[in-house]
Amino acid sequence: MKKYFSIALLTLSVSLNVQAADISPSKKQLIDTLLEQTGQSAITVGKQFSNLFTQQIITFLKQTKPDIDPKAFTIVEEEINALLDEEMVQNGSFQKTMYPIYNRHFTEPDLEEMIRFNDTALGRKIIRVMPAITQESMQAGQTLGRSLGPKIQERIAARLKAEGIE
Repeated sequence: MKKYFSIALLTLSVSLNVQAADISPSKKQLIDTLLEQTGQSAITVGKQFSNLFTQQIITFLKQTKPDIDPKAFTIVEEEINALLDEEMVQNGSFQKTMYPIYNRHFTEPDLEEMIRFNDTALGRKIIRVMPAITQESMQAGQTLGRSLGPKIQERIAARLKAEGIE
């Protein structure tokens, strides 16, 4: 199983590197600028991943080994930070992952226009408030989904009964 997982990761890595290599340097620079504007640079995302991983591992350690030496938490944080910096920033893994995605969806003129817009007051506001809007929208969607759940179950049960399916 481990062997197949390693092969899949290697294949994905080679695929991402080939795709990233096919993108012009000028387009890569535009993508970098857009990612930086929107708070999605390798450094910013690396810090977010680092915080998430650190919290998860520390929580797990506290639950499974309540008497663990507190120095372990510092080690966990330092090693996660170091690895993510090496991979995402120094080795460029984050850009190699993001370039093909942005390349598929945006032309250079698209990227230039988005960058110009993001430099306006409205563009900066959208960047600032979009995470809150996304979070509120997800919560609202979950609430709506929970309210629709019983209705969906009733309709499906009625339809299955009408079709003679038990």
